[in-house]
Amino acid sequence: MFNSAPSREHDAEARRERLLKAAAAVFAKDGFEKASLRAICLKAKANVAAVKYYFGSKDGLYREVFLSSCQDSMKEDAPVTLADGASPEDTLRRWIHHLLDHVLLKRAKNPVKSQIMAHEMREPTPCLNEFIKLVVGPFHEELQRIIAAVMGRKKVDEDCILYCHHIIGLCIHYDHCRVFVDRLGPPVPKTAPEVQRLADNIADFVLGALTSRRATQPKPVSRSKKQS
Repeated sequence: MFNSAPSREHDAEARRERLLKAAAAVFAKDGFEKASLRAICLKAKANVAAVKYYFGSKDGLYREVFLSSCQDSMKEDAPVTLADGASPEDTLRRWIHHLLDHVLLKRAKNPVKSQIMAHEMREPTPCLNEFIKLVVGPFHEELQRIIAAVMGRKKVDEDCILYCHHIIGLCIHYDHCRVFVDRLGPPVPKTAPEVQRLADNIADFVLGALTSRRATQPKPVSRSKKQS
Protein backbone atom coordinates (compact mmCIF):
# COMPACT_ATOMS: atom_id res chain seq x y z
CA MET A 1 0.00 0.00 0.00
CA PHE A 2 1.30 3.44 -0.90
CA ASN A 3 0.04 4.91 2.37
CA SER A 4 2.11 2.51 4.41
CA ALA A 5 5.57 3.64 5.46
CA PRO A 6 8.38 1.69 3.79
CA SER A 7 9.57 -0.80 6.40
CA ARG A 8 13.17 -1.73 5.53
CA GLU A 9 14.79 1.36 7.00
CA HIS A 10 14.41 2.57 10.55
CA ASP A 11 15.56 6.16 10.00
CA ALA A 12 12.59 7.56 8.09
CA GLU A 13 13.89 11.13 8.21
CA ALA A 14 17.17 10.09 6.61
CA ARG A 15 15.27 8.42 3.78
CA ARG A 16 13.15 11.53 3.25
CA GLU A 17 16.24 13.76 3.13
CA ARG A 18 17.92 11.42 0.62
CA LEU A 19 14.87 11.66 -1.61
CA LEU A 20 14.89 15.47 -1.42
CA LYS A 21 18.60 15.67 -2.21
CA ALA A 22 18.34 13.21 -5.09
CA ALA A 23 15.23 14.91 -6.44
CA ALA A 24 16.92 18.32 -6.37
CA ALA A 25 19.83 16.98 -8.45
CA VAL A 26 17.58 15.24 -11.00
CA PHE A 27 15.14 18.14 -11.31
CA ALA A 28 18.09 20.52 -11.77
CA LYS A 29 19.46 18.38 -14.58
CA ASP A 30 16.25 17.42 -16.40
CA GLY A 31 13.51 19.81 -15.29
CA PHE A 32 10.16 18.70 -13.89
CA GLU A 33 8.67 17.18 -17.02
CA LYS A 34 11.65 15.06 -18.07
CA ALA A 35 12.72 14.01 -14.58
CA SER A 36 11.68 10.46 -13.72
CA LEU A 37 10.79 9.08 -10.31
CA ARG A 38 12.78 5.99 -11.19
CA ALA A 39 15.98 8.03 -11.60
CA ILE A 40 15.29 9.91 -8.37
CA CYS A 41 14.62 6.75 -6.38
CA LEU A 42 17.66 4.99 -7.83
CA LYS A 43 19.85 7.91 -6.80
CA ALA A 44 18.25 8.05 -3.33
CA LYS A 45 18.38 4.26 -2.85
CA ALA A 46 14.65 4.28 -2.13
CA ASN A 47 11.53 3.00 -3.87
CA VAL A 48 8.58 4.75 -5.49
CA ALA A 49 6.42 3.82 -2.52
CA ALA A 50 8.61 6.11 -0.38
CA VAL A 51 7.88 9.05 -2.69
CA LYS A 52 4.17 8.31 -2.48
CA TYR A 53 4.33 8.02 1.30
CA TYR A 54 6.31 11.20 2.05
CA PHE A 55 5.22 13.53 -0.75
CA GLY A 56 2.10 12.02 -2.34
CA SER A 57 3.36 12.26 -5.91
CA LYS A 58 6.09 13.54 -8.20
CA ASP A 59 4.32 16.92 -8.12
CA GLY A 60 4.41 16.97 -4.33
CA LEU A 61 8.10 16.07 -4.27
CA TYR A 62 8.93 18.83 -6.75
CA ARG A 63 6.91 21.37 -4.81
CA GLU A 64 8.79 20.50 -1.62
CA VAL A 65 12.17 20.79 -3.34
CA PHE A 66 11.38 24.02 -5.18
CA LEU A 67 9.59 26.04 -2.51
CA SER A 68 11.64 24.90 0.48
CA SER A 69 14.90 25.91 -1.21
CA CYS A 70 13.48 29.35 -2.03
CA GLN A 71 12.14 29.89 1.49
CA ASP A 72 15.42 28.74 3.03
CA SER A 73 17.26 31.34 0.97
CA MET A 74 14.94 34.08 2.19
CA LYS A 75 15.46 33.05 5.82
CA GLU A 76 19.24 33.06 5.43
CA ASP A 77 19.30 36.33 3.50
CA ALA A 78 16.65 38.71 4.84
CA PRO A 79 15.55 41.36 2.30
CA VAL A 80 16.20 45.09 2.75
CA THR A 81 13.16 47.08 3.94
CA LEU A 82 12.22 50.62 4.87
CA ALA A 83 11.59 49.33 8.37
CA ASP A 84 15.37 49.03 8.82
CA GLY A 85 15.38 52.76 9.62
CA ALA A 86 17.73 54.14 6.96
CA SER A 87 16.74 56.94 4.58
CA PRO A 88 14.76 55.85 1.48
CA GLU A 89 17.79 56.68 -0.70
CA ASP A 90 20.18 54.57 1.39
CA THR A 91 17.59 51.80 1.57
CA LEU A 92 17.26 51.70 -2.22
CA ARG A 93 21.04 51.61 -2.57
CA ARG A 94 21.27 48.66 -0.15
CA TRP A 95 18.33 46.95 -1.86
CA ILE A 96 20.12 47.06 -5.23
CA HIS A 97 23.30 45.72 -3.66
CA HIS A 98 21.31 42.95 -1.97
CA LEU A 99 19.78 41.81 -5.27
CA LEU A 100 23.06 41.93 -7.20
CA ASP A 101 24.86 40.08 -4.42
CA HIS A 102 22.20 37.37 -4.58
CA VAL A 103 22.07 36.88 -8.36
CA LEU A 104 25.79 37.26 -9.05
CA LEU A 105 27.44 35.66 -6.01
CA LYS A 106 25.11 33.70 -3.73
CA ARG A 107 23.12 32.03 -6.49
CA ALA A 108 26.37 30.77 -8.02
CA LYS A 109 27.11 28.95 -4.76
CA ASN A 110 23.87 26.98 -5.16
CA PRO A 111 23.88 25.82 -8.80
CA VAL A 112 21.19 23.20 -8.21
CA LYS A 113 18.63 25.79 -7.15
CA SER A 114 19.66 28.07 -10.01
CA GLN A 115 19.24 25.28 -12.55
CA ILE A 116 15.81 24.37 -11.20
CA MET A 117 14.77 28.02 -11.46
CA ALA A 118 16.07 28.17 -15.03
CA HIS A 119 13.89 25.18 -15.95
CA GLU A 120 10.95 26.82 -14.17
CA MET A 121 11.37 30.02 -16.18
CA ARG A 122 11.36 28.08 -19.46
CA GLU A 123 8.58 25.63 -18.57
CA PRO A 124 6.54 27.02 -15.64
CA THR A 125 4.78 24.62 -13.30
CA PRO A 126 1.99 25.49 -10.83
CA CYS A 127 4.74 26.03 -8.25
CA LEU A 128 5.73 29.25 -9.97
CA ASN A 129 2.51 30.93 -8.83
CA GLU A 130 3.24 29.92 -5.24
CA PHE A 131 6.82 31.16 -5.57
CA ILE A 132 5.59 34.54 -6.80
CA LYS A 133 3.08 34.79 -3.97
CA LEU A 134 5.45 33.73 -1.19
CA VAL A 135 8.78 35.20 -2.33
CA VAL A 136 8.72 37.45 -5.39
CA GLY A 137 5.51 39.35 -4.61
CA PRO A 138 6.57 40.69 -1.18
CA PHE A 139 10.04 41.44 -2.57
CA HIS A 140 8.54 43.56 -5.39
CA GLU A 141 6.05 45.28 -3.12
CA GLU A 142 8.78 46.42 -0.74
CA LEU A 143 10.81 47.85 -3.60
CA GLN A 144 7.73 49.73 -4.82
CA ARG A 145 7.30 51.25 -1.35
CA ILE A 146 10.97 52.26 -1.28
CA ILE A 147 10.62 53.92 -4.69
CA ALA A 148 7.50 55.79 -3.58
CA ALA A 149 9.38 57.05 -0.50
CA VAL A 150 12.35 58.20 -2.60
CA MET A 151 9.97 60.08 -4.89
CA GLY A 152 8.08 61.63 -1.99
CA ARG A 153 4.82 59.96 -2.94
CA LYS A 154 2.33 59.01 -0.26
CA LYS A 155 1.41 55.72 -1.88
CA VAL A 156 2.56 53.35 -4.62
CA ASP A 157 1.23 54.29 -8.05
CA GLU A 158 1.69 52.93 -11.57
CA ASP A 159 4.96 54.84 -12.02
CA CYS A 160 6.41 53.18 -8.92
CA ILE A 161 5.46 49.74 -10.23
CA LEU A 162 7.07 50.44 -13.61
CA TYR A 163 10.25 51.79 -11.98
CA CYS A 164 10.36 48.64 -9.85
CA HIS A 165 10.51 46.51 -13.01
CA HIS A 166 13.12 48.83 -14.53
CA ILE A 167 15.42 48.55 -11.51
CA ILE A 168 15.17 44.76 -11.30
CA GLY A 169 15.77 44.55 -15.05
CA LEU A 170 18.96 46.61 -14.71
CA CYS A 171 20.25 44.21 -12.05
CA ILE A 172 19.33 40.80 -13.47
CA HIS A 173 20.62 41.82 -16.92
CA TYR A 174 24.09 41.02 -15.59
CA ASP A 175 22.99 37.49 -14.75
CA HIS A 176 20.65 36.58 -17.62
CA CYS A 177 22.86 38.17 -20.30
CA ARG A 178 26.26 37.46 -18.79
CA VAL A 179 27.58 35.77 -21.96
CA PHE A 180 26.97 39.02 -23.85
CA VAL A 181 28.15 41.30 -21.05
CA ASP A 182 31.41 39.36 -20.69
CA ARG A 183 32.10 39.75 -24.42
CA LEU A 184 31.05 43.39 -24.67
CA GLY A 185 32.70 44.39 -21.38
CA PRO A 186 33.29 45.24 -18.67
CA PRO A 187 32.80 41.61 -17.60
CA VAL A 188 30.22 40.54 -15.05
CA PRO A 189 31.52 41.07 -11.48
CA LYS A 190 32.82 37.96 -9.75
CA THR A 191 33.92 39.33 -6.35
CA ALA A 192 32.14 41.18 -3.55
CA PRO A 193 34.05 44.48 -4.12
CA GLU A 194 33.24 44.33 -7.85
CA VAL A 195 29.56 43.73 -7.09
CA GLN A 196 29.59 46.66 -4.67
CA ARG A 197 31.00 48.97 -7.36
CA LEU A 198 28.36 47.85 -9.86
CA ALA A 199 25.60 48.27 -7.26
CA ASP A 200 26.76 51.81 -6.50
CA ASN A 201 26.89 52.62 -10.21
CA ILE A 202 23.33 51.38 -10.79
CA ALA A 203 22.10 53.08 -7.60
CA ASP A 204 23.62 56.42 -8.64
CA PHE A 205 21.90 56.14 -12.02
CA VAL A 206 18.53 55.11 -10.54
CA LEU A 207 18.53 57.68 -7.75
CA GLY A 208 19.42 60.42 -10.21
CA ALA A 209 16.45 59.45 -12.36
CA LEU A 210 14.01 59.12 -9.46
CA THR A 211 14.99 62.37 -7.75
CA SER A 212 14.74 64.13 -11.11
CA ARG A 213 11.21 62.83 -11.45
CA ARG A 214 10.48 63.97 -7.91
CA ALA A 215 11.67 67.49 -8.75
CA THR A 216 9.55 67.74 -11.89
CA GLN A 217 6.33 66.10 -10.76
CA PRO A 218 3.43 68.58 -10.73
CA LYS A 219 2.62 70.16 -7.40
CA PRO A 220 -0.95 69.80 -6.13
CA VAL A 221 -3.12 72.86 -6.64
CA SER A 222 -4.00 74.57 -3.36
CA ARG A 223 -7.65 74.78 -2.31
CA SER A 224 -7.64 78.60 -2.51
CA LYS A 225 -6.50 78.55 -6.13
CA LYS A 226 -9.15 75.95 -6.98
CA GLN A 227 -11.87 78.19 -5.54
CA SER A 228 -10.65 81.23 -7.48
